[in-house]
Amino acid sequence: MDRWPRRLLVVALALLLLTAGALTSVYMLPVSWGLGPCLKDWTSPSSYRARTSPLETLRFALGEGHVQVCYGRPSARNRTVFGRLVPYGQLWRTGATEPTRLYTDVPLSVAGIEVPPGRYSLYSVPGEGEWTVALNRSTFHWGLDFSEGVLRQEVGRAVVPADTTRAHVETFTIREEPPGGGGQMVGLVLEWERTRVVIPVRARPAPGGRGEE
Repeated sequence: MDRWPRRLLVVALALLLLTAGALTSVYMLPVSWGLGPCLKDWTSPSSYRARTSPLETLRFALGEGHVQVCYGRPSARNRTVFGRLVPYGQLWRTGATEPTRLYTDVPLSVAGIEVPPGRYSLYSVPGEGEWTVALNRSTFHWGLDFSEGVLRQEVGRAVVPADTTRAHVETFTIREEPPGGGGQMVGLVLEWERTRVVIPVRARPAPGGRGEE
């Protein structure tokens, strides 16, 4: 093969890998190389239209690593949210637009669901007194895709209590308690309207490690 065609082939392959990485939020790279940015899913036509629910990034330290949450932030806008806009008893993408995605470079226990380092979508089933949270290995799909292929990749489910907030929360918010993390465990706080849900997230020892002291 001549030198120039070979160079063009290398350049084409490099561009293909870069494009794939951008489209999938660095989906193809090992998590240990970095959690990557929170990017829109440009494979969906919805990503090319103006969004009323901005994409938000939450990042905090946990154990010896980091956790990152990417989610869309819808607003109530004088609507009744839970029980109407977001029905009780139905699977919800825990935000807007893409599914809420959780990236971790350390092993985690999420409400008792044990997962290795990786990329996951975080779904939920809201209820009046408790929520069911679900982790799924599929992150490269639109948030409302509840197809058999997506559901088949579910890792596990757990139930957490639902509480009320002191004041109205206009825009859906996910934050960590304590702020910044840094310890072995945080509460992943979900708040919207007058509803507050706390998902316990704990760093687990890596396989073959010394364990928690």
